[in-house]
Amino acid sequence: MSNSQEQQQQQQQQREQQQSLLSEDVQITCIFVTKISIDALKLQPTKIQIPGKLTRYGLSETVHYLLEEERLRGKNKGLEADVANDSSSNEKHLKPPFDFFIDDALLRTSVAKLAHKLKKSAEQVLVIEYALAVLPPVELKRESMNEWVSSVKGSWSRALCVGSYDGVVRMYGRGRVGEDVVLIGHEGFVTAVDVAPGVEEGTCVVVSGGQDCTARVFKVEFDEKSSKVKESVKNVHKVFRGHDMQINCVAATAQKGDAEGQARLFCTGSDDCTVKIWNLDGGKDSKEDAAKQKEEEEEEEEEEGRNMMMSESAEEQLKTKKRKQGEELDEDSKAGSAMLTLEGHTQRVTGCCFENPRSLWTCSWDASLKNWDVETGECRESFVGSDTGARTCIAVRKRTDDLDIMGTETTSVIAHGGVDRIVRVWDPREGNAEGGTLILRGHKVCFMFFLSLYLSQRVERQNNNNNNRKKRVMNNNASDVKIITYIL
Repeated sequence: MSNSQEQQQQQQQQREQQQSLLSEDVQITCIFVTKISIDALKLQPTKIQIPGKLTRYGLSETVHYLLEEERLRGKNKGLEADVANDSSSNEKHLKPPFDFFIDDALLRTSVAKLAHKLKKSAEQVLVIEYALAVLPPVELKRESMNEWVSSVKGSWSRALCVGSYDGVVRMYGRGRVGEDVVLIGHEGFVTAVDVAPGVEEGTCVVVSGGQDCTARVFKVEFDEKSSKVKESVKNVHKVFRGHDMQINCVAATAQKGDAEGQARLFCTGSDDCTVKIWNLDGGKDSKEDAAKQKEEEEEEEEEEGRNMMMSESAEEQLKTKKRKQGEELDEDSKAGSAMLTLEGHTQRVTGCCFENPRSLWTCSWDASLKNWDVETGECRESFVGSDTGARTCIAVRKRTDDLDIMGTETTSVIAHGGVDRIVRVWDPREGNAEGGTLILRGHKVCFMFFLSLYLSQRVERQNNNNNNRKKRVMNNNASDVKIITYIL
């Protein structure tokens, strides 16, 4: 028999073995493995046979049955106690559901069908990895507002921060009804909010941007006596002026840069097509700013009155204008004007986020994503995908499998959304290539912001193989805030 005939026979046998996987009564030999840190949910690696028609629900029951068998034999004691004490488990479920992976492919059909798709044969031993499934979010409470919710930030453990079109920022305590504190200062609607850790424990810095072209920084703290959040100094905050048009997005760094004594930063993106970087600990006192604004308004009114009664020469008007501009520049330098102004976008800037204290990502209605050097203001990279839709929001998460401590290279995963109602998860190292983007569909209307982005190594792996697991973000065109939690 020739070599070609032998190869044909082997290929035919492989095809027959793969085809046998589609049979309803096929039995598959497998080994269950896991990376779950809970000892009570870890199985001993043992070969067992399972029906090929089992799906994730049947496999979950199988794994829990095997765990119970090991517990009864004394190999795995305290399942209920360990699961109940673990923060990533639901207290109401002593048998949490699992997700399953074969060769990093997420199981969403039967075991036999996925094995056939991966070109496995019935003779092979399948290694099936299981992990705790992400359950649907549970609504804890609902707060109604009179105006649209423009932005939400929940990264502070003490409270949820919400910006609204009624011009105020609200802080909602975890698990309590009603706002803890209302932060007032903007003269128009609030368009964006972000939070950063405070200098002292139990404190937080709230950054907001608004229609009034200003950014404002409020300092809040958790009061142990009342168990509520309150302003550190009541009715006093910092004001940052510099944009010519409405601010659409804000972002703050969580920590200082590499250099000792380097200031914490925050950035703002505006309808004036620019991004400005500010010192988070700077700014002008709100009372001084209000007094200054009132004084300027009175001066303008007086000047208009004088101009109606007498006309100044062109030279005198020019001198007056230069003097006022010089006073404004001097005043801005004392008040903490923008450290850098980043220019490059051709349309309104709608999203910004720090990859690290030295690297900033922005998106715009010009359909581009840009990466900036925070120290020099230089645009490192600029990307435009195959779609030409306007970008409305962006979020960044460091890759867990390739961390760049110094921040000299891009090692993050980017998620961005736009007016086409699609979320794209993208690795900048892939450039503008189509293969570097994961497309998630499902939104009915355009959305304007992300609650947050969490991309662990596990989520990256499962998203790269299956795009059916979609997380939807609340639409901001609503007057209700739903406070939710994810049971992991």
